[in-house]
Amino acid sequence: MAREIMISVSPGETRIAKFEGGQLTDLAYERERGENDVAVGDIVLGKVTRVDPSINLAFIDIGTDRHAVLLGYDAEPLGDGDPRERRGRPRIDRLVEEGQSLVLVVVSEAIANKGAKLSAKITLPGQHLVFVTYRDEIIFSRQISDEEEKDRLRDAIGDAAPDNGGLILRTSASTTEPEALREEATTLSTKWAEICEDAGKAKGPGILIQEEVGPIRALRDHLSGDVGRVLIDDGELVATAKAYAKDNAPEILDVIEHYTDDQPLFEAFDIEHDIERLLSPRVPLKGGGWIMIQETEALIAIDVNSGRRRVQGGKEAMALDTNLAAVKEVAKQIRLRGLGGAFVIDLIQMREEDNMIKVEDTLDAAMKNDPLPHKVGEISDFGLLELTRKRASKPLNRQLTEKCEPCEGRGVQLTVETVGLDLLRRAMVLRQPTDLIMRANDEVAEWLDGAGAPLLGQVKERLGVDVNIQAESVWPREQVDVRTAASLKPREETAESPAEEEATEASEDA
Repeated sequence: MAREIMISVSPGETRIAKFEGGQLTDLAYERERGENDVAVGDIVLGKVTRVDPSINLAFIDIGTDRHAVLLGYDAEPLGDGDPRERRGRPRIDRLVEEGQSLVLVVVSEAIANKGAKLSAKITLPGQHLVFVTYRDEIIFSRQISDEEEKDRLRDAIGDAAPDNGGLILRTSASTTEPEALREEATTLSTKWAEICEDAGKAKGPGILIQEEVGPIRALRDHLSGDVGRVLIDDGELVATAKAYAKDNAPEILDVIEHYTDDQPLFEAFDIEHDIERLLSPRVPLKGGGWIMIQETEALIAIDVNSGRRRVQGGKEAMALDTNLAAVKEVAKQIRLRGLGGAFVIDLIQMREEDNMIKVEDTLDAAMKNDPLPHKVGEISDFGLLELTRKRASKPLNRQLTEKCEPCEGRGVQLTVETVGLDLLRRAMVLRQPTDLIMRANDEVAEWLDGAGAPLLGQVKERLGVDVNIQAESVWPREQVDVRTAASLKPREETAESPAEEEATEASEDA
């Protein structure tokens, strides 16, 4: 099935959208990064600062503000063939030691309060080959299954096979000239030798090789014979892409086009609308119903709802039909949103085991082409289906959004009535014989003067005082203050809010 790639370039940001069969399958944002920022694929020199056998990981200084981590499994190549590491779980304390310097690759970026994840299983991707540092054999893409074809490709590589690692042959290797394969194998092997040499000369932890980002990586990973069209809205990048394709994939040189229409590229193909939908936790299903995607620190919960979906055959048929639609959409959404980790899908409960197996198989099939490692579990007695998917880069919502300050990242905020009632409780606690000043944002002040006025009257009556309400237009909803009028100094009565003070200072500085 022909694929399409659309690349939109703007100051400080490049966006890449990939389509298969007319459907958006991948979306990536690439932004300029700081000198010491690390991304997936970067090769770094790290120094082991602490080894913790109890959780089987080591903390690694890689020159960033936050230390990265190396798990025992990901450190396995460092065991140098130790037979103890071939039995059971690799032990981190047998593989590394404090103060040791290591060449590692970033496999997951820092997310929230977790540092970047590293691995000793380093790969150097090329156009048709991938160099691997922890194997000394030739491995084939799953699409290359014919034994005769494998033998032909081994012969094509010949004595160019590296002696400092192994090779993975991509699917495109089958249609590539032997000389080109040998040249690429030699180039990748030499590149690894140079990285090791640079690591030996380095003065301290830091990045040795920055992974290609943005359009160049997209071109390297996706320019192959089945790409039907590449649309790019930047003339300079079009020239770069054509030069890259000429040297690495000449068969697709003619499919690279410069998009020059007045309407922006992502608007013309409705991608902007797709991005808006991807930031919403609620995703509608065709035929009715929806799924809700909620992220937590530990896992991602996905709830399936049938809504007004109607299916002939009773409750079991409706549950099966909704669940099948839901898991197909789940596979699509988690890939587009860049989600990883542990997922729990709360399905509509089914009674028949055959139907449960159908749903499991459908999710497995829907994720068949997902490029990241994943595993589909079995439906539990409570209708829960577990799924795991490797974390790589930051999810889309964490790239484009941040925690809202008024709700402290909860995604919700207290109602006006709740805040107003809390303010009245605070006034009752004061139990002062003098008049009170209540300060709150406009919405809460309006509630106290309107729907909450009878309750405010009760406070006045019980305390035997008058209450003056002051509206603070720049205050967030949950910020309130109540005190006696006598305690409010003249300076405070006329003081500007912190935000107003900052604005005043800025204008004066200007």
